[in-house]
Amino acid sequence: MSRRRGLSKRSHVEYGPGFGGIARKAKNLPINKTSKQLSDARQAFEEQLQGELHYTLLISYNLSSALSYIQREEIMAPSSSTQDVDMDYGGGVGVGDGDWEDDEVFYHTLPPGEEGAWTSAGDEDVWTKVADGMRPGRGDPRIRSHRVQQMINAWNLHMNELVDSYLIWAESRSQSGVGGESSEVGSGTGSVWPLRVLGFDVSTTLLFTHAPGASSPNEALLRRGYIGGSPDSPTIAFSTRTFEIYRQIHRVTPRFTVDSLARVLNYLHQVPRRRYLQEQLTTAYDAYLEILRKVDDRIAATLNRDAEWEVRNVCPPCFYKLEAEPKLRYSSFMSVDGNMSLKLVDTTFRAGNPRFDARQSASWRWLTTAQVDLFKDEVKNSEARKSKPKLGQPGTAKPSVTNDSSANGDHASNQQSPTDEADEDIAWLSLNELDEADIQKLEESANVCVERWKAAGPEARKKMFALFAVSGIFLAVCRHGHVLIMCDMIRSGELMKYPLAIVKHLMDTYGADIGLGYDIMCAFFKTLLRSSLGGRVVAMRLRGIVPAFHGHAHNRECQLGWHPMYIEGVGLEDFEECERTFCQSNHLASCTRLATPFHRQQQIDEHFLFHDLDKHASSGSFIFENYRQAVEKITDHRVRLAELERVLKTRAIDYESDLQAEREYLKSLKEEPASVTVAVDYLELLSKLHDAAAASAAAAQDFANLDRLIIESGITKQKIANIRTRYRTTHSRHLLVEEEVSRFELDHGIEQRWDRDSEAYREALVTLSERRYRRALDKLERLVVQRLLELTKLSMSGLGYKLREKIGKALRTRAEAIQSAITEYNAAAKLLNPPREELQWAKVVQTATLAEFDLLRNTRLDIRTLPWTAPSRREAGALYFGIKRAEEEIQRLNVEIRRLITFLLDEHVDFSCAITRNLSSNSPLASELSRRLEGKSRISASIVERLIKASRLPGFSGSLLPGDRLGRDPSLLQSCPMPDWAQNLLGLQQVVIELEEENDAAEIARELQGIDDERVVDLMDHLQLTTLDDNM
Repeated sequence: MSRRRGLSKRSHVEYGPGFGGIARKAKNLPINKTSKQLSDARQAFEEQLQGELHYTLLISYNLSSALSYIQREEIMAPSSSTQDVDMDYGGGVGVGDGDWEDDEVFYHTLPPGEEGAWTSAGDEDVWTKVADGMRPGRGDPRIRSHRVQQMINAWNLHMNELVDSYLIWAESRSQSGVGGESSEVGSGTGSVWPLRVLGFDVSTTLLFTHAPGASSPNEALLRRGYIGGSPDSPTIAFSTRTFEIYRQIHRVTPRFTVDSLARVLNYLHQVPRRRYLQEQLTTAYDAYLEILRKVDDRIAATLNRDAEWEVRNVCPPCFYKLEAEPKLRYSSFMSVDGNMSLKLVDTTFRAGNPRFDARQSASWRWLTTAQVDLFKDEVKNSEARKSKPKLGQPGTAKPSVTNDSSANGDHASNQQSPTDEADEDIAWLSLNELDEADIQKLEESANVCVERWKAAGPEARKKMFALFAVSGIFLAVCRHGHVLIMCDMIRSGELMKYPLAIVKHLMDTYGADIGLGYDIMCAFFKTLLRSSLGGRVVAMRLRGIVPAFHGHAHNRECQLGWHPMYIEGVGLEDFEECERTFCQSNHLASCTRLATPFHRQQQIDEHFLFHDLDKHASSGSFIFENYRQAVEKITDHRVRLAELERVLKTRAIDYESDLQAEREYLKSLKEEPASVTVAVDYLELLSKLHDAAAASAAAAQDFANLDRLIIESGITKQKIANIRTRYRTTHSRHLLVEEEVSRFELDHGIEQRWDRDSEAYREALVTLSERRYRRALDKLERLVVQRLLELTKLSMSGLGYKLREKIGKALRTRAEAIQSAITEYNAAAKLLNPPREELQWAKVVQTATLAEFDLLRNTRLDIRTLPWTAPSRREAGALYFGIKRAEEEIQRLNVEIRRLITFLLDEHVDFSCAITRNLSSNSPLASELSRRLEGKSRISASIVERLIKASRLPGFSGSLLPGDRLGRDPSLLQSCPMPDWAQNLLGLQQVVIELEEENDAAEIARELQGIDDERVVDLMDHLQLTTLDDNM
């Protein structure tokens, strides 16, 4: 095949849009032509192109005119492509930018069949603008983000009527004895309408009729025992009995959510799952709970109770104080702590947009964020305070602006000071509260009790992940387990503002003489005293305590100041109730993390409401178990203590002195004796002076020989400058050290300076070489002694497995510190003359008592010779303090028994009187009061049975007779009959006493509550009451 050379003879060109099925055109243009031929060909081509282009546009116009408005809008919509290309058609004749016609003109032509949209009445342009703004979609103008709030507003609009309907239904159910819902058509005169109903026992369509005077469909539904899935136009209704059952299931099993209920109903009635059923159930259940809360409000109002009454009487044994009752050293015991389980994930990390919901918890248990943030800068402000208050000087603390906030010297002088012996325990909580000396002491300390608790770390350690809008709750509970107050921890760990806000509320509400437990109280109490609450804390005699369980993980020195075993007046209380409370609330965590803020708080409120009811029902068992424990401990410990005292020849005063001696000993190990410190510091100064003098003399010698060095050695200019500078600086340093030594000698009364040949210098030199050894030994001794003393707790009989594990974990943490101390000790022992024998870790681990640890012989004081280190004497001391705490517990329980019985009786009177007042005017409310009184009477009977069982214990010294509530009118007892449990179990009676005046003009009869003489004798014989002393 021959190959062609040179330029192409022609070019192949395609043109035309190919729109609407029109084929593109192709033409071969000649290339190798003359100029005229080329010009003629180009002109002919452009004329042909112009004609075909007009034809193409005409076809496009016809096709576009046939499109509907929606199809045209889709074509005219801006393209989402990011690959647009700018086309250049060149400069041909007739095809410039000015010759192109806008295609949109075609799209304004009316499609076929829509010509009637135009009229001759004018304003067509206005109609066009309106039509252009219309898009297909729903006509509802409401914003979806406000849908929840609008639904809430619709429920609230008829809430009072819904509450009335619910009470009417509850009354009819109580009278008929039927536990379910009514399936009959209502008696209303309105139209009948069908509605699907769903519950555990029903899944069908029922006919309903509007009740007379009803303003919403849910009023008619509630009177028959149903509640709709929406406030205005429900398409489904749920039985209230189903919600009652679910509420109790959720009470026992918090993980059983509304979604679980929806699944159960689907499975129960064998229908496919519909996701919208969960939303309908949630809407209806929220309304049901709101109705119950409104019912509670009406009952509280008719009982003359408000939120303040609930706060002050949430725990009857703690706060229901009586006239002329024995004075207790601490008015009540409480515990505070934080928990990280009940988190809330931030809406930023969830799918979709959050919907506005203005609902907030109406519970009295919550502190607001504003109340908590009052203390957000307390830790920072403590650094700015020039004078830091100490325990004996609280007057410098700025008191908060509340009642009884002033503090004076009299109160301060009576405040016990547990922090003086354990100052290092309280430093990590607020590191910027310490000065440089305290920080240096802290770094040198081997005390690690605060480091064991995450809450006591520096503030930087407590930052919470940004994932959670709420990281947990911080709460306070009384010793019987009732939740007193709580707050959310917002995007943080246990910052100091949370316990500070809680403490302020507790002092404002419950007054003085509070015993408060906290895991890191040894650390928190110092921050508390330096805060704005410091003055009130001292004036109101608030006592900080480390809980018994956590206290054994603190070091021994901390235990002696903060453990409840060694604090007067605390009884057998362990202050660990927060941990028991969190064990129950942790089951709620899976339901709250992805809930809305309102639903999270609602579930927490419901949980702790039931929690309080359970704690009240078990208060009789609590008192019985504690009373039995105290009596058994006294009986057992007194026998064992008497045997030890016969051998040891000790008394109660000896155990008290042993406790103080142990505190002083552990404190003494932190610092060297003053005489040793002075001698060693002086020796170090003399050594420093000797080195400075030697350096100055050498520099002076070089300076004196400078001329000779220049001539003989030819030293450079730089070396000459160095010799002169060294001569000047070493001479100045020598003078400064000489002045420092002279000042030290003057301050410490040293008349003659020691030289290297003096005996004092040689002794100090030996002391200096042993200083490092002594420090390492003191540190090791303190850690080992504390470990040995804590091992006695671990080896006690009857110690629970979990407590053993906790103590063992703490001891393993201490073991790491001991290993480090052993390494430091062995390094210092090698430098002695003669060197000391190295200590092996195995020897320390195998040591069981102080007597087996020979290393203690080399300390400054052989503590094995001290009385309090003997194992038998320490055992006797533990028995003595155990008896003392048990006696205090019995004293408190005797007070709590009378408070509890009085509360139960007063509550019966309040409900009975309220029923009488509402029986004729508001029978549905009276019926609800009667139903609740029946339940409370059964619980009261159960409580009293346990109290009677406690009264039959050998050594019981209390009374089962009720008293008079402080500030309550005793005449309220006259108008109500005695409850059955009071008559049948306690033997209480109402007697009528007729009082005759001297002139016999009138007779006044009044009913009194009391017990006649014969009944007292029979009651005592029945209960077999004996005193504590008769049984010992």
